[in-house]
Amino acid sequence: MKSRTTARIRVTVALAVGCLLAGCATNPPEPEPKPAPPPSPTGPDPALVSWAGGYCGAVKDMRLIVYSMAKGYDIETTADLPKAEDSLKKLDTALTAAIAGLEKLPKIAQDADKLAAGELAFYRKLHGKVTEFRTLLPRGGVEYAKAALDLSGADLVTHVPEIKTGDVPGLDQAMKADKACELVG
Repeated sequence: MKSRTTARIRVTVALAVGCLLAGCATNPPEPEPKPAPPPSPTGPDPALVSWAGGYCGAVKDMRLIVYSMAKGYDIETTADLPKAEDSLKKLDTALTAAIAGLEKLPKIAQDADKLAAGELAFYRKLHGKVTEFRTLLPRGGVEYAKAALDLSGADLVTHVPEIKTGDVPGLDQAMKADKACELVG
């Protein structure tokens, strides 16, 4: 009987000590955030701001269009096929505009040009797929429409540019200076 009581006391004491140590332990210090680069005394390069406005104007709709498109699960019967058709047409129109906007960008800096070229290649490839989807949709039926919407949406959502805007010197500051870039980054 005495050994049971002693064992219970030991377990209780061990738990209490463990709880105290866990609660009293210090958390490791959080790393200090990197300070933002100091702003240029003259502000961002006007040519880069203009380029950023053109770039953002070209890709802005592409970053948001996936949220307004019909999804594969929205297509249940042949009566729903016009939704798929409309979404693919809207995507086709947005891709055409994005490609045209990116093609108009002037050559400004190696990294910025590489960013634009990568996006242009992605949008051209996706445009080719969407054109094919639109051509085959009338014969493909419900399952084809679901797949076409799901694949197009997945391509848009998972796309990550080869070069991020933050990797282009001065581009983040230039983008902040242009209203067209508010939802692009």
